[in-house]
Amino acid sequence: MRRVPLRRRPLFSAEAIPADSREILEHFDRVAGDVLHLSGKHRVQLGGAIQRLSHELTDRRAARRLGYMNDSGTVGAYISYFMWWNLVRLTRLLAPLPKSAFPLADGDVLLDVGSGPLTVPIALWLARPELRAKKLTVYCMDLSQTALASGEELYLSVAAKTMGAGESPWNIVRVRGELGTHIKEKAALVTCANVCNELLQTSTMPPDFLAKKYSGELLSYIDAGRNDAGILLVEPGDPFSARFVALMREALLRRSFVPIAPCPHAAACPMTGNAKKGGKWCNFAFAADDAPAALQRLSAKAGLPKERAVLSFVFAKKGEGENAVDGARPKKRIALRVTSDFIRLPELRKSGYYACSELGLVLAVDKTQVRPRNGELLSLAYPADTGLRDKKSGAVMIEI
Repeated sequence: MRRVPLRRRPLFSAEAIPADSREILEHFDRVAGDVLHLSGKHRVQLGGAIQRLSHELTDRRAARRLGYMNDSGTVGAYISYFMWWNLVRLTRLLAPLPKSAFPLADGDVLLDVGSGPLTVPIALWLARPELRAKKLTVYCMDLSQTALASGEELYLSVAAKTMGAGESPWNIVRVRGELGTHIKEKAALVTCANVCNELLQTSTMPPDFLAKKYSGELLSYIDAGRNDAGILLVEPGDPFSARFVALMREALLRRSFVPIAPCPHAAACPMTGNAKKGGKWCNFAFAADDAPAALQRLSAKAGLPKERAVLSFVFAKKGEGENAVDGARPKKRIALRVTSDFIRLPELRKSGYYACSELGLVLAVDKTQVRPRNGELLSLAYPADTGLRDKKSGAVMIEI
């Protein structure tokens, strides 16, 4: 193994979020409180309400009714806690994406499936200030009119606090329905966050069948004439959800949508969560110790403290870009997406990190104390094949 020059880019970044948006995120409880008209009594009872909703979303989800988000109390608890955490996750994910990630223009249409209280549209507004000046139409689809109505009020409040001269809010179109519901226009971007895991919970069909079905339904909303159309799918960072994200990635690839993040390649996924292939699953995390102080206090009050924020996702665009397969292009560099925290390698007297690459699963041996963070994208000269493999996982070993 040999030392090679290195370039690096983070997956998550709070610093990439605009200052006005960071202020909104830090005090989102005030925005939510004003929109929801929370009384002093409601605020005192919020911890218990959040804890009850957490059980409904996890260990008691089998008994959860379909329209649970139509209850105003449930929506209030969701916005005050779960939406706040989701905004923290999503803005840190969306802000550092390349400038070319969202090539939207005046008149373009976005669709957010399972929008709830408009979490993804609000995250996009906060994380991508270049989109605020665009005259966009955003279809927000959900079964709950209560959540959509509260979400639109939240969006308008956030937009009003962050709009610059000459900017105006996007045109929000509320659509009551679920994935597959018809909308009047085709979209340049379709987003879907924390939806598929709920759909899977109520289905008896196998996940690979559902991935084919749901990917087709998401793609049916895309404007076929757009060569830069995109689909963003975000799910919780648990093995079950991550496995489904990998299946969706595969289904989208078969339909000529190439992953541009987090995947550094368009080859087969080496971290599908398939127990027969090593069982490693793709998820990314960042420490939650610098999350808004009020959110951390609320988490503690609800008995749900967080040390890490975790997610699994895929962002795919119509078959163009640097990840598109091009067998004629010489391989001068290789990209590695770090998919683990620090790992001790006592047999080598070094540390390392698992990473995803076009070579498959890689064990990056940290010879020069690079100390990459979870999710970071590393670019280095294409290594020679030394034949060295990690005994535990079979991963190719590369020094960084």
